[in-house]
Amino acid sequence: MTLDPAYRAPAAAPAATPAATGSGDLGAPLYVAWQVTNECNLACLHCIEESGPGKAFGDELSGEQIFNILEQIMDLEVPYLSFSGGEPMLHPRFFEMAEYACRRKAQLKIETNGHFLSTENCERLAKLGVKAVQVSLDGASRETFNRMRVRGDFDRAIEGVRRLRAAGVPIEINYSPTRFNVHEIGAAVDLAYELGAYSFYTGRTMYTGNAVKTWHKLAPSEEQYTTFFDVLHVKTEEYRGRMRVHFHQMGLLEELRYRLRHPAALLIILPNGLVKLINALPFVCGDLRRQSLDGIWANFQHAWNDPRVGRFVEQLAADPNKTALLHQWIHL
Repeated sequence: MTLDPAYRAPAAAPAATPAATGSGDLGAPLYVAWQVTNECNLACLHCIEESGPGKAFGDELSGEQIFNILEQIMDLEVPYLSFSGGEPMLHPRFFEMAEYACRRKAQLKIETNGHFLSTENCERLAKLGVKAVQVSLDGASRETFNRMRVRGDFDRAIEGVRRLRAAGVPIEINYSPTRFNVHEIGAAVDLAYELGAYSFYTGRTMYTGNAVKTWHKLAPSEEQYTTFFDVLHVKTEEYRGRMRVHFHQMGLLEELRYRLRHPAALLIILPNGLVKLINALPFVCGDLRRQSLDGIWANFQHAWNDPRVGRFVEQLAADPNKTALLHQWIHL
């Protein structure tokens, strides 16, 4: 997850990353995060997209629409692109999409739960030259991982990461803390390094998506978070020069208030082609089934100033349950 549960900084990006760079007067986004399907083999307690088995949208993009959008992304020379979900490797055109993006010189990151990282698939990803594969490991033990990632298997995910390393694919690890795994953060960072990761990402688990329904099981206390971040500061120094340890201490409301002032140069594409301002808000600034990517980008640069966005963020301060409206899309 990170600043919000679905946002990930691009792998091995230069100093001016989308996380730090505002949209300003750029002619195109720096980063496109594409949720290629809402279908998933798991049913994670904290999933912001409420993905799961049988949860694919009824109107997910056709193959023709997908490659039309990919062509637009490449023609605009967007430098960073990620495929996520749901579970992106479940999409029937996944490897065709990855091949096209890599052939067009995109720096492509795959965000996966790690359950489809067979030896063959890892070797295919290596041959394509993907920039990185980010695997979510929400626990340093089978007990905590399997509790968080319903239908998941810790050993299968770990073996998948090991196959990535054997194939020579750059690895990132993502970790979402809860009250029952927060104590494992030090061991989780150590495990990521042992598995060959070059980056480790974490931050507060946000009150969004499935987490709204399971918050009573998930939410760490502030005392637990204090210890959690203290350990991360220590681990950042311990692994400096060997593995990057990235973490964000802002809560959801702080993050959204910051984004109102400093929108990231990032577009989020949903499985049906709608484009969101940010995962943690319900606002949509375009529809790639009907509009061009450059036109949507122009709209994005103004949409953050729409008074409805600011009002919604401030209403969250009084009523955190408004995050339950994230999938009731509001078109700007």
